[in-house]
Amino acid sequence: MKIVPAENAIEANHLVAQGKADLTFIMNHSNFIPEKLGSEAGKLRTICPMYERLLFLFSKEPVGDTLNAGELLEEKSVGIEVLGGETHANLQEILLSGKIDDVRIIDREQDPDLIHFWGTYYGPRATQLLESGWQEVSINPSWINFITLNDPALNPYTLPAIPGVEGSKNLNTLSAQTLLVCSSDLGEKSIYELSKYIYMHRLDLLKFDLMYRSISETFDVSELLYPLHEGTNNYIRCHQPTFVERHADILALLFSFSLVLLGVVQAVRNRIRRQKKERIDLYFLEFLDIKAKELSKKEMITMLDDLLKRALVQMTNEKMDKHDFHIFSRLLQQELSNLRFGV
Repeated sequence: MKIVPAENAIEANHLVAQGKADLTFIMNHSNFIPEKLGSEAGKLRTICPMYERLLFLFSKEPVGDTLNAGELLEEKSVGIEVLGGETHANLQEILLSGKIDDVRIIDREQDPDLIHFWGTYYGPRATQLLESGWQEVSINPSWINFITLNDPALNPYTLPAIPGVEGSKNLNTLSAQTLLVCSSDLGEKSIYELSKYIYMHRLDLLKFDLMYRSISETFDVSELLYPLHEGTNNYIRCHQPTFVERHADILALLFSFSLVLLGVVQAVRNRIRRQKKERIDLYFLEFLDIKAKELSKKEMITMLDDLLKRALVQMTNEKMDKHDFHIFSRLLQQELSNLRFGV
């Protein structure tokens, strides 16, 4: 592996877009970099979110727990590591959106009032500054809400105090995902294999630094600064469980319940059908019983008419099968016809 030197993230992204480097990093909220690259930005693709960075601000003088950023920053100097780079431009954007004036951004070696950088949870830079007497600044939640409203790629984050360390306190700040990016010219197979390697070794990376816990196969592609590379997309689609796999237990339960319900419905229908069959059988038996009796023609006609009316009511109330009723009805009507007209 060869590391290609670059002055800042803007140049690094420029080198990758031109094919002079294969990989680089960019914070997901650095919208100004694609704007600076212009049409070259269309050549860049995201491999995956690699790690999460937190916004750190340290003050030379003691500060309150959660001071308003405007009160803290106005007419102060803020030191950063690389002038003209990603951190510089993003800080300017935050100050501009918050209408905070008279803030000088200088090199951190020039004795600033405050020091700002993006770092990991309990990284060495923060530790060194604390040991040197600098004070962590916890940003006012209302100001965090304002910043995240203007830039959805940033998220509120509370870094908890370290238990057992005297003076350690909760830190209200912001977090941003750092993306691993490449050129769209890199082949799908190469990026597929690289994505596979990263995801398969994320536990090893997590042992190295907690910041790598943000490596995940589930992230919102629509929120990425650059489009997702097709190689990563292929890997994720191949290794993400299907809908059936994700919900197998629920689907199995629903399927079992459906079978039971279908069985119950079928049993009820069979019982109703059987009851209807038994009912028409009773009417047929009553018809035969009437015919077997020694009755006058008038009495038999009256009894058969009554039987037909009762059967009609039963059929109207859906307590008798229509097909069976029609057979029974024709039989009774034929018999009544014979009786009335002497056939």
